[in-house]
Amino acid sequence: MKFRLIFFALGILSLAATITGGAVYFHTVNTLAHEQVMEMAKDSIEQIDSTISSVLKTNQKALTVLAEMWSVQNFVTEQNPETLAEVKPVLDDFREAYIATRCCLIDVNGLVIAASANEKNPVRIGDDYSNRPFFQKALAGEPHTSLVQGATSNEPAINLSHPIFSKSKVMGVALLTVPLADIKKIFANSSGIVALTDEHNIVFSSNKQEWLLKLLGSVTAEELIGIAENRLLKGEMPTQIQITFDADEKTAHFPDGKKYFFAHAPLSSSPDWQISYFQEHTQIDRRLYQALFGKSGIFLVGMTIFVLGAMAYLFRQADIFLRQREQAEKMAKSANLFLSQILNLAADGMRVVDRNFTVLQVNRTFAAMTRMEKKDILGKKCHDVFWGPACNTEKCTMRQILGGKKRVEYESVKESSTGKIINCWVIAVPLFDTNNTFVGILESYRDITEKVENELAMEKAFEEAHKFAEELAASNDQLHQQQQELALAHDNLKQSQAQILQQEKMASVGQLAAGVAHEINNPMGFISSNLSSLAKYLERLTEFIRTLEEKLLQGPPDEDLAALRKKLKIDYIMEDAQHLVTESLDGADRVKKIVQGLKNFSRVDQAEQLASDINECLDSTLNIIWNELKYKCEVKKEYGDLPPTICFPQQLNQMFMNLLVNAAQSIETKGEIRIKTWADQDWIYTRISDTGCGIPPDKISHIFEPFYTSKEVGKGTGLGLSIVYDIVVKNHKGDIEVESEVGKGTTFTIKIPVITAPPPGQ
Repeated sequence: MKFRLIFFALGILSLAATITGGAVYFHTVNTLAHEQVMEMAKDSIEQIDSTISSVLKTNQKALTVLAEMWSVQNFVTEQNPETLAEVKPVLDDFREAYIATRCCLIDVNGLVIAASANEKNPVRIGDDYSNRPFFQKALAGEPHTSLVQGATSNEPAINLSHPIFSKSKVMGVALLTVPLADIKKIFANSSGIVALTDEHNIVFSSNKQEWLLKLLGSVTAEELIGIAENRLLKGEMPTQIQITFDADEKTAHFPDGKKYFFAHAPLSSSPDWQISYFQEHTQIDRRLYQALFGKSGIFLVGMTIFVLGAMAYLFRQADIFLRQREQAEKMAKSANLFLSQILNLAADGMRVVDRNFTVLQVNRTFAAMTRMEKKDILGKKCHDVFWGPACNTEKCTMRQILGGKKRVEYESVKESSTGKIINCWVIAVPLFDTNNTFVGILESYRDITEKVENELAMEKAFEEAHKFAEELAASNDQLHQQQQELALAHDNLKQSQAQILQQEKMASVGQLAAGVAHEINNPMGFISSNLSSLAKYLERLTEFIRTLEEKLLQGPPDEDLAALRKKLKIDYIMEDAQHLVTESLDGADRVKKIVQGLKNFSRVDQAEQLASDINECLDSTLNIIWNELKYKCEVKKEYGDLPPTICFPQQLNQMFMNLLVNAAQSIETKGEIRIKTWADQDWIYTRISDTGCGIPPDKISHIFEPFYTSKEVGKGTGLGLSIVYDIVVKNHKGDIEVESEVGKGTTFTIKIPVITAPPPGQ
């Protein structure tokens, strides 16, 4: 009777659990539906934010480039027809490139002084923008982005303004107005209602057209007047969209009575602007109805009926099981008596453990081995009676048998609850009842403590002998290591000495070059000046002689004078003298460039880090070594626009000189050297390629090693590329890559980091 009551109670609990599960299921579906809508709103807002912010950043970056252009700054400063002619095409190009409705320049008084041509939205010279927020913000020195309504087109647009600096002073403002056509396309693809509002909650773009230029939120009457005066050029009072918001439930109630899920977030590139997203609640309700009356709801009802039927069937089977269990218990008692008689005759300690780790039977030998009474062992957990390192781990005997093993043998140290420690050899096998059902395991324990102690003594003696041999080997290894360290220190000292010698040579060459440049500069100065004066004198003498010739031609010809003129080659001298002076001035200019190159290359007064132009370093180095390059190769330069970077310019000159000289030496008769520079946000790249003999693949990994050279003995020190590596990698924290093919040439790519500020302490 008691058993039946238990099963009846379980049936009631199962039914209650099924009903509770249905309620939990409904709540879970409801929660998931809301979370799905929230995730959809979040994804839509993030996608729109990413697209709009990307467009705004691109346009603002373009306007920054326009404001920093030399022609624009020069026009704002000068404001004359010549500079206007230069800046007008630039404004037209920017307006067309960014599909803008207007692109213009404004002076500090707020008056338009230059504008691009646009028939639909003309901008007149002299238009007054002094009271506009975009002008006032930019005049204060900060770029500004604002949403506006076009005065002519009545269409929403974006005003981007940027200050124009000249010598750290704001001299004007550049303005670019971009329509919101692209943003409308983004909103059109949204599954819900999306609106973009400015800092006054005015809707400037939405896929719900009737919301355009209306207020999405509550404002006071004073704020409405300020918005009408400052934001809308039409001067009209904006109307408010009648929506009631519930911030706690994140819902919005529309005038038509529908309820919408509501989410909003600031625009990342302009936090004062908001992206609002609305999703109708009927989609969430539709999912809930499908969950209740769809397949899942029917499944829950079926499960309830199934549980009740299963409980009735189990009640019947349990009654049969109880009768069979009584018979099995009688048979088990008989088997246990027979097994205990066999166990007591065994010489090894033995015990029987069921699958719950409870000790069911032990023999006399096991009790004597553990120094425990049989009554203190039976019914206890096996690991509480006789504990070993494998207990409660994956190596446990019971777990291995349950895992499928038929026999387990291992050696272990066991400790009984009385504190007796024994070295044992353990053998375990599974036990089955008459129905071939697994009931537990039979464990056999053989005491091998004496055997283990003898083995330990032998191992200790062997370890002492082995330890002595290891100490002797360690002494030999230490001596060998000291010899290697001494050899390495000698190589490092030799390398350092060679590099210091090379650096001192370069410093001496730099000082000599700087001295020579200084000494040549003075005489070349007055030579150039004298040649210029001589050219002017020759022009005047030539003009005077031409005038005399014209007057003499008016009278009778003088044959003696004509003969003398021909004899003295006056006409040839007059013509050739100008060419001589011109060639001399050209030669003086070339000497001046070489002297300047020597001065730049030496950079004696620039031993510290300073901001330098990599292109200038390359040019000054080429001027110095041009005599070695011009007879063997043609140098082609492809320079990019490089930002200045904090570096050691004298070391970079030395590095470029080593690479260019190596490139020229690799060309046997006639070839080509290409130099290309470019930069990204973090690095400046220089690529030097030649059409020389190339480097074999097995030697590329060694070219930067000190004293390594492929040249003949006496023709190279092997330090050129080692110094290049130290300058680029160690001194400038850069990188250098090598690509080479035998017979076709070699390419070195140098990466120098862009550093805008000197390191601390310099």
